[in-house]
Amino acid sequence: MHDVIAAKFDPPVWIGDQIHRAHLLSILNRALSYRLTLIHAPAGYGKTSLLAQWRDNLDEASLSIAWLTLERDDCDLKRLVKCLSIAVQRREQNGKRQTLSGDLPPRAALSAIINNLSCEERPFILILDDLHHADSQPVSDFLKSLIRMAPPNCHFVLASRDNPALGQSVLAAEEQLLEINAQDLKFSAQEAETLLARGDKSLAKADIGKILDRTEGWPIALQLTSLSLKRGADRQSVIEQYSGSGAELARYLSDQVLMALPEDTREIVIRTSLLDRLNGEIVNLLCDRQDGWIVLESLEQQGVFLSPVSFEKREYRYHQLFAQFLRDRFERSDTVKFASLQRKIANWYAEQGAVADAVNHAILADDDAFLADILVEAGGWRVIPQGMQSVVERALSKLDKTIIQSRPRLALAHVYLLIKHGELGAARIEFDRLGKEADFSADLRTDIRVVGDTLADYENKPVSLDDLIAREALLRKLPANDHLVLAHISETLGAKYFEGGWLERALQPTLAAREHYHAFGSIYSDIFTRFLEARIKRSQGRSKEAGTILEEAWQAIVENFGARSDLAANCAAFQAEQLYEEDRVAEARELIGWALPHMEQSDAWVDVYAAAYLTDARALAGEGALEEAGAVIARARRVASRRRLRQLELLAAIFEIDLQLLFGAERETARKAAATVNLDHYADMMMEESPLYRPVVIAASLCRVRLRLLAGECQDAMEELERLRSWANQRGAGRLLIDINILAAYGHRMLGAAAESRSCFDEAVGAAMFQDIMRPFIDARRFVQLCLSDATTADTPVDRFRDQFLKSIEKSINACRNNVTVLGVFSEAEAEVLYYLKLGYSNKEIARLIGMSPDTVKYRLKSVFKKMGVSKRRDAVRISAERWNLPAPPSCTAVKNADDKIAACD
Repeated sequence: MHDVIAAKFDPPVWIGDQIHRAHLLSILNRALSYRLTLIHAPAGYGKTSLLAQWRDNLDEASLSIAWLTLERDDCDLKRLVKCLSIAVQRREQNGKRQTLSGDLPPRAALSAIINNLSCEERPFILILDDLHHADSQPVSDFLKSLIRMAPPNCHFVLASRDNPALGQSVLAAEEQLLEINAQDLKFSAQEAETLLARGDKSLAKADIGKILDRTEGWPIALQLTSLSLKRGADRQSVIEQYSGSGAELARYLSDQVLMALPEDTREIVIRTSLLDRLNGEIVNLLCDRQDGWIVLESLEQQGVFLSPVSFEKREYRYHQLFAQFLRDRFERSDTVKFASLQRKIANWYAEQGAVADAVNHAILADDDAFLADILVEAGGWRVIPQGMQSVVERALSKLDKTIIQSRPRLALAHVYLLIKHGELGAARIEFDRLGKEADFSADLRTDIRVVGDTLADYENKPVSLDDLIAREALLRKLPANDHLVLAHISETLGAKYFEGGWLERALQPTLAAREHYHAFGSIYSDIFTRFLEARIKRSQGRSKEAGTILEEAWQAIVENFGARSDLAANCAAFQAEQLYEEDRVAEARELIGWALPHMEQSDAWVDVYAAAYLTDARALAGEGALEEAGAVIARARRVASRRRLRQLELLAAIFEIDLQLLFGAERETARKAAATVNLDHYADMMMEESPLYRPVVIAASLCRVRLRLLAGECQDAMEELERLRSWANQRGAGRLLIDINILAAYGHRMLGAAAESRSCFDEAVGAAMFQDIMRPFIDARRFVQLCLSDATTADTPVDRFRDQFLKSIEKSINACRNNVTVLGVFSEAEAEVLYYLKLGYSNKEIARLIGMSPDTVKYRLKSVFKKMGVSKRRDAVRISAERWNLPAPPSCTAVKNADDKIAACD
């Protein structure tokens, strides 16, 4: 990170010798026995000085140590995690530098840091100084998770002015918390005496006692007292006039230091106190000089609380309490000059590309127009996706609404912030107001288009093919080196093409986005393009290619982020879906077993949630655990409701109907559920070019086809399947065509078109067998059984691969039929025989209907009688009628009357 100061990662270099605080250092040495050591006290209590001394005393050969000094801008979580990643990777482990990607979202960074530390064999100590600067809830939550989840050999030592909420109560109960507070940090009488004895004029012990009582051992006050005495302040005056609160004391002593300086030096100190960090160039700018570096060296020697930030002395800083007093004094005494210098500083930072510092000083200049200009020149809305959302929020909060609206790039920044906060309605209003202005430059029109497309994507509005082609044209207008925006637009374009079903078009922008992410080294974002590419390939029916892409993504995730990171959970969900389709159910469920709970506690998106929940529910239903499958769908709906994912909510509702249809529920129950979901409404949208949710519409259409086929409405079902087939052929949706052909084969068979049925079934098998896609046949066994029987008994040329594939499907279907229970009592095979027995069929007739031998029917009836506790057919029929309403088996075509008598079978 070019904008991160290297000195943040080392203890500061202090002026002169510090008082050796032996007692406190002995306490700190116990930090290796605790998970968290917290040093909390107000300003000026020597927290940083103590940590620096302790750090110098540590044995680097036996310990791994990282230091990070926090600043105001580190309250932005994204910035903090980047700095923390750098701090961790700067340590040496077994003589080798450890590397972490600096461009990770917070959750991914947490996983990456924890996985990195898990490789550390030595005790690891992370020291965070000035934690109060990073005071925000997201930062507290992140650090709390890091402390809780890091490996056992990790120890955290934090210094802050306040008492942060990091789960101390739990750690204290587990005896894993060591605290050092203001009371502990107060100077003892011996330490105060040692400090004050350094001056030319020694003080009596009684006088030291008075100063110690009045300062209550506040280290900075004693330090200032010592300096005042060194500068020649009257000893008696210092002793007698000591009074008041800490702030008043600091003001009094600072005045003594400041007034002791020559007038020209005093003016330099006042002007340069406006910055947190100084170098010779900025001293020249603020003081109209040419010898800025010499001035800084001179001030350091004079002891005006100025110290080098690093050993190289490329930057300096004042003690923050001293500097804050000087700034307050300057602003009160000369408002005009104060504002003028703040404008100078802001412009200087802007020229250096330090946007956050430029904005901070522009705010202090108290000039709205100037602040607006600084933010516009920095890029306006473009600053937000670069990780400086909090900077823009801070700036816009200072500006009047009329100023924001008068500058289009600020108005776009306001819209972008509203999007990020989820206030889409307000964002739309503000964006539409901006869009009414006509006289914009080409560059500005491009920016407006980009933000407008982003807003539309968040709103999940229907996007037509013409809209997406227009987005492609927009990409050609953007600068070729604007990789951030180009990557963002390209990936969104690919995702929208995919969601709309334009699969071939989705591939090119997805790959282009990956190239842009590579250009600025974002491994994390690259992984998402791989997920999208795999989804595209899978939808095209190229399942093996999708599996290879996911495996490569998995290897990259494990290497860079860890095998239990958020990205790993996302990848596992997609891999589980793939494994399930290959009928590797146990492996799929093992992956989902850890990935799904992980995703429920972190961020994810509709596609990956749907893959995880629906695969888990299918697997459970396939094992006969319908109640558990329903519970998984209920979880999906709760997540959808909580996260306002309407598409996931609809997919879950439609899938629940599919479960009822595929695994034996009464058709009337499924029809009522379909009416509740308004299934016909969504299914009728199938032929629209840009329905709101294309995946929902496809699922609804297939579900309605199943309902119609099971109700004997075969002609209507076939007409809908032909519309689906036409769409799938046009879009290259090979995976969808497998489902279509399975259902079409069943529909043709029910209509007596045997040749067409075999053709459709063969087409489904041909598309699936070389991609190892088996599970669609197994889950749709209500529709597959008769067609599978026809295929395995047909007089066709020998095809070893086809025959083996069909045998594998038949074996898995038989296993499911014997494992899955109907009404909690019978296997599917037993329920089928009992169903026909109720209708009065003989064993031979039942055997003909189900395609089995009479001996098989006899064997199954024997098992049924045993479960029912009967020995005669009439008793079995009577008890069955009294207790159970058995669902119609796949071999049945239609219900013809109110008595549920079957008019035609086979």
